[in-house]
Amino acid sequence: MDHKPPGRHMIRGDRLMAGNFHQLKSANSGIQTSVIEVRDFKKLARLVPEWENLAAAALEPNVFYEHWMLLPALETFAAKQDIRVILVLLHDARKPWAPPTLGGLFPLEFNHRFGKLNILSLWRHVHCFLCTPLIRRDVARECMGALFNWVRSAGVNSPLIQFKWISGDGPFHNILSELSSELGLVSGTTETFTRGLWRDTSVRDGGDLTAPCNQAGNQAGNQAGSQHRTLRRREKRLRERGRVEHVALAPGENVGRWIDDFLRLEAGGWKGRSGSALACSESGRRYFRQIATAAHDVGRLLMLGINFDGRPIARRCAFVAGEGSFAFKTAYDEKFAYFSPGTMLEIDNLRQFQALSGVQWMDSCAAADNGLVNRLSNDRRTIQSLSTGSGALGELVAAGLPALHWTSRRLRNGLLRMNAADLTPKQRIPRLGDD
Repeated sequence: MDHKPPGRHMIRGDRLMAGNFHQLKSANSGIQTSVIEVRDFKKLARLVPEWENLAAAALEPNVFYEHWMLLPALETFAAKQDIRVILVLLHDARKPWAPPTLGGLFPLEFNHRFGKLNILSLWRHVHCFLCTPLIRRDVARECMGALFNWVRSAGVNSPLIQFKWISGDGPFHNILSELSSELGLVSGTTETFTRGLWRDTSVRDGGDLTAPCNQAGNQAGNQAGSQHRTLRRREKRLRERGRVEHVALAPGENVGRWIDDFLRLEAGGWKGRSGSALACSESGRRYFRQIATAAHDVGRLLMLGINFDGRPIARRCAFVAGEGSFAFKTAYDEKFAYFSPGTMLEIDNLRQFQALSGVQWMDSCAAADNGLVNRLSNDRRTIQSLSTGSGALGELVAAGLPALHWTSRRLRNGLLRMNAADLTPKQRIPRLGDD
């Protein structure tokens, strides 16, 4: 039964939330931690100020777990899943009267595939491209320790946690590995891949990110250079046919029109035909409107576009989070595919990225084999999925999951190849980013 300890307030004043409360000791003698399990997501809206403060002080930024993206996602995509948001609260033992601070936020999916055992996983929905949790950088170890202790002591009945789609080359991964070793937990990697990333190091060195550059070597640079020349020729031909405008959403501008244009273009392409476009469902349409509007209101939305004779033919959407930026989606009118409007927007995006104050990198959030992004990016980001377990059962499950995931991927890829073989060349769906 949900309960609260006497005299203890969650976060601030009357912002008390239902959930199981577990008082834990931190490795830091001056800090105590407590953990709350939240199932009623409407109550999370009361924590927006603390949530924003946490995101600003996070060890690693993750726009997909900020309140204005996660709350609409929970409302839209979590209805048929057992999702619970785990909050780690920090209490200053020297100031017992002071309200606690939100130290960590972990959206977890409780998976019941293994009978009575719960397999916990960081929650990832179809439009979420990173699951690194939000934890305060100055108390990251304490927050992770509190999470592990909660799993082992709260009657959760789970032998392991799956850290899906986390940054594999950042400080969170390092802390997770160190704590797993110190606590005697067994970890196994179930998935690893890299995707395109743009960094501003070349800008500081006086370079140009829109020029051919790729760390894979001269061959990749030559390929990018050839693509730039081809792109210039195609845009010149398009301009011979009509007026071409490169546009960007301005602060204070009506974002509703941009949202409508994006949804229409995406639904009119291969995603619309396959049923994966946001506008293919009312819930997807509503989700995008909510996150784009909220991001625009707080100055975190980046939208670029290309118009032909005053008509939108391409739109691109990205979000800013701290020192980074996350590309989201690109849509274009396939009637203009020969002129590569999607590639034009990627070049525009790099120019916009160079001009952003305080933003040091942009995650492409693209598939590992996206040829366009791989040719244009100047770095790579590692994404990993790890399974961390404790005890004999946790060891067994953590050891078996990599093989299970490998088998599942092989079967899925085999079915996709079989389906693709049944399509004629005209029926095959083009890959994202390939114009």
